[in-house]
Amino acid sequence: MEHRKVSTMLISAGALATVGGAGLFLFYAPVTANECRILYPELAFLFWPALIYLWIIGLFYCASMYEYFRISLRIREDRSFCAENALGLGRIALFLCVAGALWVLLPVLLTAVYAIHLGPSYLIFLLAAMASFALGLLAWALSKLLARAVRLKEENDLTV
Repeated sequence: MEHRKVSTMLISAGALATVGGAGLFLFYAPVTANECRILYPELAFLFWPALIYLWIIGLFYCASMYEYFRISLRIREDRSFCAENALGLGRIALFLCVAGALWVLLPVLLTAVYAIHLGPSYLIFLLAAMASFALGLLAWALSKLLARAVRLKEENDLTV
C-alpha cells in the first residue's frame, strides 16, 4: 500500500511541474517574445523562429514528463524494480540532455548568425541548460542503478 502513496505523491508533483512548464512555454514565452518584438522592432523577424525553437525545447520536457508519469504508474502497480523503469529513466536522461544542448545552442545561434549579443540574458539560457544537464545526469545515474537492482532482483528470484 505504501507504493500507492509514493505514486500519488509523484504524480501530484509531476502534474504541478507539467502545469508550470506548460504555463512557461505556452503563455509566458509568447508574451515575453511579443514584448521583445515591440521593444526591439529590428528583431521582430525572430519572433516565430525563436518561439518555435522554444516550443521544440518544451517538447523534450513533455517527453520527459510522459516517461515520468509512466514510471509513476508502474510504481503504483508495485513494479518499481523493473527493466521498463530503468529504460524510462534512460530516455528521460536523453531528453533532458538534448533540451540542455538546445538551451546552449540558442544564444550561440543568435550570436553567430544574427550578431545579436544577449549580454547578461545569456545567463538565463545557461542556467536552464545546467539544470537540464544536472537532472539528465541524475536520471542517467538512477537508470544505471535501477538496471543493476533489476538484475540483482532477477538473480535473487531465480535462486529462491
